[in-house]
Amino acid sequence: MQERYLGDVHDYIKFALLRHLEKTLDVRIGVNWYLTDPENNGDGGQRDFLDKPAEWGRLDKDLFGKLQFFRDPACRTLDEFEQAEILPKNTLYYENKVSAKEGRSLWHEQATSALSEAGLIFLDQDNGFEIKPKSMAGRTHKYALYSEAAGYYERGKIVIAIQFAAKVKPNDRVEEVRNKLIINGCPADLPVLRGRVTPNILFFTVSPSEHAKKVRGALSEFEGKSPVVRGFKRIEMID
Repeated sequence: MQERYLGDVHDYIKFALLRHLEKTLDVRIGVNWYLTDPENNGDGGQRDFLDKPAEWGRLDKDLFGKLQFFRDPACRTLDEFEQAEILPKNTLYYENKVSAKEGRSLWHEQATSALSEAGLIFLDQDNGFEIKPKSMAGRTHKYALYSEAAGYYERGKIVIAIQFAAKVKPNDRVEEVRNKLIINGCPADLPVLRGRVTPNILFFTVSPSEHAKKVRGALSEFEGKSPVVRGFKRIEMID
């Protein structure tokens, strides 16, 4: 993630979901920011929704009010975010910048240790999961590795990860990511949520079997909170 995006429309959906899950599941949240340096490419930063309380406020009225703070570019830092208590006070954060390829394993080990007391881990990667190798040349810091999600799952964590779906049909991206999660040892039978904004943002959830039923119910409840959020049905698991 890049700090300059803090408080935009994608953040609103992300943090509304995390706040809902924290209350519904009674679980401590750990956020792995996947922090990267800002890029001056002119994208992102969609905050027009903050002028539409009737349309957007019902998803999470309290959060909607708190995000007004990030209209000011000077406030878009992780320190300001954490002090504003957008997420519960006991939330754990790992904010070291994503390492280059040669240091990635150590970076992930440190993140795993820092977030070890959390029951739900949120991966806030800049673009989503790793995609075709040619497209990732020199850009691995912008993606999460499937093995990193699997590492948290193997430690008994519920894992929520984002994936942007730009210039691709959301259903195609859902199937692609789900299949790769399965290949990496993660179950993929929970609903995928889609935030219908530009670009679309997808939320993939992986849960230990003992929590899966409750997590499924919580995701369905969140989907019903706003017409901007839509769920995808599960696909058949591959061998």
